[in-house]
Amino acid sequence: MNSGHNFTIARVIARLNIGGPAIQAILMTDAFRQKGYRTLLLTGEVPATEGSMEYLALQKDVVPMKIGTMSRRISWYKDLTTLWQLVRILHREKPVVLHTHTAKAGTLGRLAAMATGVPVRVHTFHGHVFRGYFSPFVTRIFLAIERFLACHTDRIVAVSESQKQELAEVYRIAPAEKISVIPLGFDLEPFLGVNRRVGTLRSSLHCNAETFLVGWVGRLTTIKDPDLFLSCASHLVCDSRNVRFALVGDGELRRRCEEQVDVARLGHAVSLTGWQQHLDRIYADLDLIVLTSINEGTPVALLEAMASGKAFVAADVGGVRDLMVGAATRQGGFEVFNNGILAPRDSKVLAHAVAYLMENPEMRRAMGQVGRTFVKARFSSQRLADDLESLYLSLARSKRNLPLEAQLPASGDCLEGPGCSPVQKELS
Repeated sequence: MNSGHNFTIARVIARLNIGGPAIQAILMTDAFRQKGYRTLLLTGEVPATEGSMEYLALQKDVVPMKIGTMSRRISWYKDLTTLWQLVRILHREKPVVLHTHTAKAGTLGRLAAMATGVPVRVHTFHGHVFRGYFSPFVTRIFLAIERFLACHTDRIVAVSESQKQELAEVYRIAPAEKISVIPLGFDLEPFLGVNRRVGTLRSSLHCNAETFLVGWVGRLTTIKDPDLFLSCASHLVCDSRNVRFALVGDGELRRRCEEQVDVARLGHAVSLTGWQQHLDRIYADLDLIVLTSINEGTPVALLEAMASGKAFVAADVGGVRDLMVGAATRQGGFEVFNNGILAPRDSKVLAHAVAYLMENPEMRRAMGQVGRTFVKARFSSQRLADDLESLYLSLARSKRNLPLEAQLPASGDCLEGPGCSPVQKELS
């Protein structure tokens, strides 16, 4: 326990599918347990059509509390059942902090927190569903729901400055002073150790060392727009370049992507690899990473790519611009930064940007070095845990009605030892 006090932190996420939110939820559940807090991770089941991050939870000895009816899809019966289950769990466990991730979990989790009087309520927008997901009418409904929930949330967490500006000024979810920018954090060590090709991916694709290998990493879903990557690939293949393309990931659009590859006769140049666990080995074999999303908060694929020392070409959407280093120079419709290229969501411009970096190997290497230094300094899991701990404790200290069993240590109670972190010592 945290200095002998029953300070429980509960996290709610709809499912532990492959992606940044699930990684964050697992890593932070483990990190706060290591800091001496009592931690809970509440989640639903991962559908058979999606890859699962539950292997990471197993590696970290994190045992999620499963709620079988929790799902990303809207179902009045399942959602009401999930809400009731969350109310029962929160009433029994009495967390001081409830931190929700993803839209569905954010809605049901915060409603349950309101019903049970959880003192501190935090929600992270890893991305948002206000663009590229639903019709204008449905989007207006979701905006109204999020604005209502924000009124009953102590702090909204945005993962980038651009996202904070969108939430506060464009969508008016909450005033700017209620939104904290806390960048993502990951265990980057496997990627920082990438120094040379290992041959795993190239061998599976029957791709020789001289071939330029372009990768796309993510879920094969509409918001990630793998179709745009395939359109970009078709322009470069037609140029008769010695280039191959790999879609690394899986999802509901796999069949459509396979059909698009067949129709465009790209089978000799484009491969779909499915889910991969050891992504450091995948990035090691790639020469360049392309991101084509319709919307992003902070894309994990780009953080992993930079940590692996790789240059990238990315669509200029969401919080991607916040990841760019240095001043931009314009070149053929796209912007060249010190660590990568930003381009509009246009297949021809993206193809020109890829070709530009293909022809400039020294620039790619320099970009990889800058990107690696950038993410190592800003996106570690330890930094994220410390930032969140500071937020949780400051919000908890502002509450005058904490239940007796959840009282924070009084000033001077925080002593040296495994149950007391540097942030606790500073705030005590």
